Amino acid sequence: MKRPLQPSVPTAGPLFAVAAVTLIAATYGLARLGYGLFLPAFSASFELTPAVGGLLSSGASVIYCVSAGLGFAYAPRHPRLMTILAGSTAALGSAGIAAAPSTGFFAAAVLLAGMGAGFASPALVELVQRNTKPISAAKRQSVVNSGTGFGVVAAGLLALLLGPAWRLAWVLIAVIAVAGMIGVLLGDASRNRWNAGLQNDAEGANGNDDAGQRQRGGSQQRGLGLGVLKWPLAAAFIYGIGCAAVWVYGRTLLEDQGGMPVALSAGAWIALGVGGAAAVLTAPWLARHSIRLTWPVTVLATAAATAGMALAPGSTGISFATAALFGLAYTAATSVLIIWATATASSSAAGTSALFISLILGQAAGAALTGALIEASGFGPAFAVAAAACGVSAAGAIARTRNHHTPEDDGLRAAPSDAAS
Repeated sequence: MKRPLQPSVPTAGPLFAVAAVTLIAATYGLARLGYGLFLPAFSASFELTPAVGGLLSSGASVIYCVSAGLGFAYAPRHPRLMTILAGSTAALGSAGIAAAPSTGFFAAAVLLAGMGAGFASPALVELVQRNTKPISAAKRQSVVNSGTGFGVVAAGLLALLLGPAWRLAWVLIAVIAVAGMIGVLLGDASRNRWNAGLQNDAEGANGNDDAGQRQRGGSQQRGLGLGVLKWPLAAAFIYGIGCAAVWVYGRTLLEDQGGMPVALSAGAWIALGVGGAAAVLTAPWLARHSIRLTWPVTVLATAAATAGMALAPGSTGISFATAALFGLAYTAATSVLIIWATATASSSAAGTSALFISLILGQAAGAALTGALIEASGFGPAFAVAAAACGVSAAGAIARTRNHHTPEDDGLRAAPSDAAS
């Protein structure tokens, strides 16, 4: 009789889900993305020219890739350690920002705070897999990933309410990061049973123990190599190029081209965060349908939001609506990347790390490309190119699945658990 890797699949309670959403909100929406919202206040307190501020943002992206790379290597076996690193780096970095006495100290703290997001995604992807029945895993992954939107909303509210008192705001961000980390560790119902299951599997494994392999996140044939993820990696990179325009230059577009005051543009970013938080409502739909449908839909929605924002930056209603649509589409698309990694790679945590690194590298390339296009041709053409890049990512996925079938294409079909949910 086969012995599964987890004799009784541990199901975490509400504490785990809430804490996981909180940790993603703290590491992504607050500690990482909150930097841009508070940049005007930072610039008034430190020697931050636009060029220095941009370099610091790029450095944070590089640091993110480093921590995500560590997550790729260690999260599949040590997700609790990666969770501790996620919460502690975000908290210590945020506390360092709050206490920074000089520009150099501040810059180091910003980089440290940005590391938390890279650790958080692979750690929580692995812990969600361990704490959730397979039939509900894709849905819960999407719910947890929506924490980015909640964090962006919180960052926007803190920037509006505590703009001059930004040091207090970053103390609160540090507290939220610690609370999320502790909640995840306490709510992890798999911490004992998973280790026991690994030992039992090692003692009783045989050539027919396919169930244990499936519970590790994939079949033996898939492996951890990047070759099996070559199309998802390309899709994530191209998508990153396209979505960078709004993330990096969206507020500049609204203020410079639309004449929107700073407080109103911050309100648009709160709308973006609300859209990202609302992506939690898409979790059942993402879990039910195949990636060959969900990826093009979410990516094309991002393209529509990017183009729409550039068409009418002076309209408050359109700007807020397109910002909300962008937040919804972007968060849902990153949830699809997590589902894609889970369906394709043997380790969902390592696969997610690889895809998110590709996404961030694409955003870095997209930021440089969009900036050059803005200087050469203006915001309209630059945002049109960004929207077109999203379209290429979506069209490529459709063409790939129609004309080819390789092992990584298996991830584009709805998993049995998804179809049953």
